[in-house]
Amino acid sequence: MKKKILYLIITILICMVIGSILWICGEKNSKITVNFVDENGTKLLIKPITYTSKPWLPLFANTLNDSVPGYKLVRHNVFFNDKHQYVTLKFKAKNFDDEMDSLNRAKYIATTFQPMTVPIKNGWQADPYNLSRTYHGKKTGKDSLRIIYSDDGKDWKFLHISYPKINIRDPHITKIGNFWYIIYTKGLIRTKDFKNWERVPWAHSEYFTNKYEWAPEFVKDKYGNYKVVMSGWSRQDNDMANYISDIDVRTGKIANNWRRIQGDFSGNNIDANITYYHGRYIMFYKSYNTEKIMMSVSKKLEGPYKSKELSIDNGNKSVEAPEAVIENGKIRLYYDTYMVNSKGTTVFKGIHYIESNNVSGLKWTSPHQIKAPFVVRHFGIYKQK
Repeated sequence: MKKKILYLIITILICMVIGSILWICGEKNSKITVNFVDENGTKLLIKPITYTSKPWLPLFANTLNDSVPGYKLVRHNVFFNDKHQYVTLKFKAKNFDDEMDSLNRAKYIATTFQPMTVPIKNGWQADPYNLSRTYHGKKTGKDSLRIIYSDDGKDWKFLHISYPKINIRDPHITKIGNFWYIIYTKGLIRTKDFKNWERVPWAHSEYFTNKYEWAPEFVKDKYGNYKVVMSGWSRQDNDMANYISDIDVRTGKIANNWRRIQGDFSGNNIDANITYYHGRYIMFYKSYNTEKIMMSVSKKLEGPYKSKELSIDNGNKSVEAPEAVIENGKIRLYYDTYMVNSKGTTVFKGIHYIESNNVSGLKWTSPHQIKAPFVVRHFGIYKQK
């Protein structure tokens, strides 16, 4: 009797499975279109993907994870049904602890940004450009923070984390106490763990013409005090120049007590990068008047500086946003490369670098492009070792 009941149950289950298979096979295909974001809701640079299957089957997690290198699905409960669904799914770093270990061991950490609405074509990426201190997605595209790290400063890896859901351009990074600070045009954030982000209030300064405050960076003076250097169009001088302000390292608050850097500048200068090295401040900046990168030296942070023009052989490409690493009596100078194409669009090739065997900068190597998983733009470097 027991055997008959067991056979009956098995027969019913087999019939149910066969019936389900026949029913599913008879159903039309269903679709789910997925938009990919990280845990903070920040868009991942992956185009929405449409998956197709039979109704009432799950959209498998492994299928989704394969579409997002370096990340894994946070939570999964998506099933196909009889309608075309549109869903947004969150992903987190697949190997967060391992990547943080690699980041902490790396010699260099850099911050950059990635335009999210313009494609990369043949290694070039257009710029949804807007002269503004704040960047709104409607005009400029979504410009997301990106953190990269390297052992040699030439080959860079991407840090797969959940990034702050804000538009960021021209970021620069430093570590003060337990906080990592990232300053950008025009804002300031900080984090202790690269998971939780805090926005530090930074009011617009009435000293500058509204909106024209660009590319701020941290700088450490010879006494170990932190400052902020920034390009701005002042109401008083009516041109672009580089300025210094103080910062409270306890709160991260920028004083907005801007002082113009003095020197033999020709006016309309941007993107200052300053390093104190062996008794001198060495500053690199972009001159809009000459369209060249300039190198300046002073015994005082605020000048006066004495400048000279660098001849960088980049063919028909323009350069801006210099960033120097000075160590062991040598300089590696990074910079953005760009040009205006035949359609009148400004397109960027990404960060290149030249090197000098001495801090006088009399002779430089030919340019080389850094290796990175995307077109790296206007980055700021923090040297850990």
